[in-house]
Amino acid sequence: MHTPEPMTGTILLIDRDERLARQRAILEGAGFTVISATSAEAGLKMAHEQKPDLVLSEVMLEKPDAGFVLGYKMKTDAALAQVPLVLLSSVFQRTGAIFDLNSPQSRQWIKADAYLERPVAPDHLLAKLRNLLTHPNGVH
Repeated sequence: MHTPEPMTGTILLIDRDERLARQRAILEGAGFTVISATSAEAGLKMAHEQKPDLVLSEVMLEKPDAGFVLGYKMKTDAALAQVPLVLLSSVFQRTGAIFDLNSPQSRQWIKADAYLERPVAPDHLLAKLRNLLTHPNGVH
């Protein structure tokens, strides 16, 4: 069995308090430095201050669309536009809504580099993060 090299870099994790410890353990266990916030607004401020290598955010935070608004603000801000953004959500389980970044309709208003539906297996999450950090401009 091949063990991947430890990952490096700083991840800004934006999620609800009850999920932060578990997510942090997964990311730090893979080798990342993790900084965190519990709201999109605080996360955006922290992204400006800390300049993370990647932002991993829940969609439904202080408002149901907070993660989508965060993505729009990041991708239209010259200082943050190149920082990869991964959005996580369990919206499909709750509403049946499907977000597909390969869809032109979703791509118009979801300004993220990846969208993962929860629950997401840690190995799948880490593979996605590794890919985005290795190929930030979408070259896979």
